[in-house]
Amino acid sequence: MTGLIWLLVIVFLPLILLFSLRANAAAVYLSLCLGFVLYFFDSHTASSAAGTLPVHIKTTPLTVNLVLLLGPAVLTMLLQLHSIHGNKKMLNIIPAVFCGLFAALIIVPVLPHSIMSGIISTTYWKSLTKYQGAVVGIGAAVALIFFWLFTMKKEGGKKHHTAKD
Repeated sequence: MTGLIWLLVIVFLPLILLFSLRANAAAVYLSLCLGFVLYFFDSHTASSAAGTLPVHIKTTPLTVNLVLLLGPAVLTMLLQLHSIHGNKKMLNIIPAVFCGLFAALIIVPVLPHSIMSGIISTTYWKSLTKYQGAVVGIGAAVALIFFWLFTMKKEGGKKHHTAKD
């Protein structure tokens, strides 16, 4: 049962944060993808580099991995606070759902064994991993489309008048 609770927290926390903070979920999804690439290619190097930090700064491989995975997304979310307005707020839920699902797929495998084993024994995790290709592919497509829609500037908007000398 605790595995299911952990999984629900991991999936729904991004959704709740993105909706309540009105941050651009598409940009955060793409940042999660960047975090996964950083983790995949640099986790060993980053863990080794973290070992050279001063003694009073304690790091663990778990901490380094979570910073690599989630750091870009957290920074993007903070930089995108209140960037979604009006009717886009409800549309933002769609990429936010994919953020939560993708976050679970990349976070669970790096969690401590006691937590990870509880999560992967649930039927929901088995279903999520069965459809992980769809979560990643559709999530990426949705994120790109929404990113383009949310960030495009409208042509022919208000004209700016300048004072004449």
